[in-house]
Amino acid sequence: MPAPETNRAPRAVSVVLHDVAPATWPACASLLKTIDACGEVPVTLLVVPDYHHRGAITADAGFRRAIEERLQRGDELAVHGFHHLDDSAAPPSGPLQWLTRRIYTASEGEFAALEEDAAEALLQRGLAEFDALGWPVQGFVAPAWLMSEGTRAALGRTRLCYTSTRTHLYRLPDWQVTGHPSLVWSVRSAWRRAASRVVNEVQHRRLRAAPLLRLGLHPADAAHPQAVDYWRRTLAHSLNDDRTPMTKAAWLAAGA
Repeated sequence: MPAPETNRAPRAVSVVLHDVAPATWPACASLLKTIDACGEVPVTLLVVPDYHHRGAITADAGFRRAIEERLQRGDELAVHGFHHLDDSAAPPSGPLQWLTRRIYTASEGEFAALEEDAAEALLQRGLAEFDALGWPVQGFVAPAWLMSEGTRAALGRTRLCYTSTRTHLYRLPDWQVTGHPSLVWSVRSAWRRAASRVVNEVQHRRLRAAPLLRLGLHPADAAHPQAVDYWRRTLAHSLNDDRTPMTKAAWLAAGA
């Protein structure tokens, strides 16, 4: 990969809400209410076209209206997989991949094992869903941040301008590296929540001087007050620390 670029954009904080879909919208709306209470903070919404096969975004009028209201507020949309399920016919190639695809990500790493043609077809299906609704889109984030080599190759053949992993933000199609690790909680068990608090506090201190701080929220966070409180405090601290709230696309456009 190329060396990281020299950052010219302002010091920023980017709030990113994963797994946005009709099925998850009540939890997403709850988290967005918390974010909105902190001020005028545009959010990058990672929209899943047909989350877990539970309903296409094109078929839910209420969801469409809600997203269009968020766009009017200045939010950004990005494609976040298609079904958000790892149902690839390719089995895990070894114990580490099995742990990553089946346990760590709960079988949601949809693009973890796709060949290039399959990845490109799924990417184009997702873009077609956005196009059908007239929704602008510049970025793609793979579910669980897992991308096969085939997915990486396929992304270079789309019109998308950026993608990201948990640790990096990339300009497409040449994969220029910018950005910094995303803070994220895992809330599936008590020990994961306890570990998340500690890890995120340490990571946040390490990233104090970073040009971009990414906050990666998930709908499941809404059910856990300690996670919601952490995101509220961290965002407020970032704004008080003179970070400019920006979507990922806006930060890249500013010259990152």
